[in-house]
Amino acid sequence: MKTKNCLTSSIVREETVCDLAIQESKNRCKVFEKKYRISSDKFYNLFTKGKMGDEEELFEWKALIEGIKEWSRTREGLRELITK
Repeated sequence: MKTKNCLTSSIVREETVCDLAIQESKNRCKVFEKKYRISSDKFYNLFTKGKMGDEEELFEWKALIEGIKEWSRTREGLRELITK
């Protein structure tokens, strides 16, 4: 039982890391959204179609959006482990 509690507590801690990473990335995306006056979703759709240019910071914005998606998938996977 002690091992299960340690494992659960480790998973919960990792969920917190995911939550913090997601929030930090969203905050950084908001800076780009304000600068370019466009939502991250709309930007991502346009950027992946080649309609936003090739400035370095646009690639950073794209990476942040993809990072949010990856952190979210990781968090969901962790939650599934706890509920099993």
